[in-house]
Amino acid sequence: MTSHKTGYYAALAVFLASLALLLLTVVDVRRGFLFFGYFKVGAPSVLFNLDLRHLPMLLLGILGVWLAYRHMARVETNLKGNGIDLKALTRLVTVIIGVFLVVDLFTYRGVPASRFVAAGKMGVGQGTMGMGWAIPVGSFPGWLQPLGEGVNYLLVVWHATTVGILVGGLFLVAGTALAFRLRGNGFVTHLAGSALALPQPFCSCCAAPIGSALYRKGMGLGPMLAFTVSSPMLNITSLILAAAFLPTEFILLRTAGGLLVGVLVTYGVSLAAGRWSGGEKAEEAAAHGRFYTWSARLLDSYSRLFRFEGFSSERAADSPAALISGWLSMAGRLAKVVVPVFLVGSIAAAYIAKAMPDSGNNLPGVVATSFFATLLMVPTWTEIPLAAGLVNGGLSGIAAVALITLPAVSIPCLAVIAGAVRNMRVPVMLGLAVFVVGILAGIMFL
Repeated sequence: MTSHKTGYYAALAVFLASLALLLLTVVDVRRGFLFFGYFKVGAPSVLFNLDLRHLPMLLLGILGVWLAYRHMARVETNLKGNGIDLKALTRLVTVIIGVFLVVDLFTYRGVPASRFVAAGKMGVGQGTMGMGWAIPVGSFPGWLQPLGEGVNYLLVVWHATTVGILVGGLFLVAGTALAFRLRGNGFVTHLAGSALALPQPFCSCCAAPIGSALYRKGMGLGPMLAFTVSSPMLNITSLILAAAFLPTEFILLRTAGGLLVGVLVTYGVSLAAGRWSGGEKAEEAAAHGRFYTWSARLLDSYSRLFRFEGFSSERAADSPAALISGWLSMAGRLAKVVVPVFLVGSIAAAYIAKAMPDSGNNLPGVVATSFFATLLMVPTWTEIPLAAGLVNGGLSGIAAVALITLPAVSIPCLAVIAGAVRNMRVPVMLGLAVFVVGILAGIMFL
């Protein structure tokens, strides 16, 4: 039995080391920082930085993860009740995997951030709201360009989306304890939801699956909204880049606006939504007519896609191998829902962007920009160089709007929230609140 324990611990160590190697390789494929002379795929925005040395690293990581998992799953049954506290070990493995994913995300964000700071400049790419093109969207026929923009968006943010799905899957399988601690809607709990977002520099689209996963596990509505909005607005790397590339008054706006929207606005939305938590009575619903009934049924059907909690039970994840199996299976289920929602949402946002008028540095321009920027999605940080360019061009009010509305929410983000909470009022109120705050910020800088 002692040899079985030793072999089991060795397999667990191999699994974690292989997972770390696999994550490191994938993030290097995205960012290209380990080697020199990469073969770059995607132009002008790079999707992949490829090197022949990636191949053995990927093979070693995949084989190590697979073989170690198989060995662990095979011997765990015999180890239960024989001197190994598998439940305690499972909690430790959950924490380690979570740390790996956060480190991976920080590497993904930190490498380009350090390059921007070292170069002393930060630019924006072609495409919708400076997103950058990795495929030749500009050569597509006009009617097809929004579809190309939607596909391009998923390609540009594929790494962050993958990490977000993996984190969300981990929370769905083993996040009950965290969700339980954040189950209330008190202000302190709300602040904790925002604090949880600080080390997780996701865009709104990628933060939404994580917040929704925690909500489905029991997290309160307020903390979920606080996490989802604070992740793109208050994460540490975004604030550092804002401090490096924006004028002082816009640094203050970005920080204060992040606190206002990420904490206070989301708190107000959660309180307002709580007044409808009991739902409407049947006769009240009937009074709204057929359209209301039809839309309610449609929303209910859509929200069923997000009932991930019914596919897992933490009691089943009572060993590291069971945790790993449940985590990857749940991440797959999450991806099957989230990726299509993101694709449809990004295509819709791209069509909306085509209708966006040229805006002057005046009140109509501020209102129009706030409306469109609330709906559009951008990768993390894109609003910073975009705002800096607008300031240099004399469009200070438009720049202020972009700093608040672009990172906070987007159509895909709001769509995921709607499905998770099974209530259209929540995303509508959140979007309207961000829209209004964006207008106020723009007026301040006219």
